[in-house]
Amino acid sequence: MKKKPFHKYKKKMFVATMTEESMLRRTAWLKTGCNAFNQGVSKPMSFWTEQDVLKYIKAHGLPIASVYGDIVYGARDGVQYNSILCDCGSKLCTTGCDRTGCIFCGFGAHLEKGKNRFERLKHTHHKQYDYCMGGGAYDTDGLWKPTKEGLGMAHCIDELNRLYGKDFIKY
Repeated sequence: MKKKPFHKYKKKMFVATMTEESMLRRTAWLKTGCNAFNQGVSKPMSFWTEQDVLKYIKAHGLPIASVYGDIVYGARDGVQYNSILCDCGSKLCTTGCDRTGCIFCGFGAHLEKGKNRFERLKHTHHKQYDYCMGGGAYDTDGLWKPTKEGLGMAHCIDELNRLYGKDFIKY
């Protein structure tokens, strides 16, 4: 769902991946730099950091999606400073989500502190939440699969919670 469609269009692609996001991206950047000519991919933001991006957005007053909240100086532990009070090298962060990704992906949901992506989705986008959690059915081979009513993630999460503990993944 992520990489296969990319390969179809990669010869015409500019992507905004940053090397600090994973070791795989860093290794690839060390081999090809910003432009992988033999792969037809240009990655002009590869050497940018998250702080570079947040500083650029603030400096140029660019709008960002509401799920990210505001960009503030401080930390996610609740202590935040506005830019007039403290532009002294402290890190910028967002008051909302720091990453979004695919809203239906459960990868790593059991590791999230506070409200996880599914609990936030229920609050912010209830129709998508209903589609994600609802639906699903066993096929004739006994495999759980999405249906036109939804992905059936509630059933999958219930099974994980049965195996790993009641609140392994909340939804």
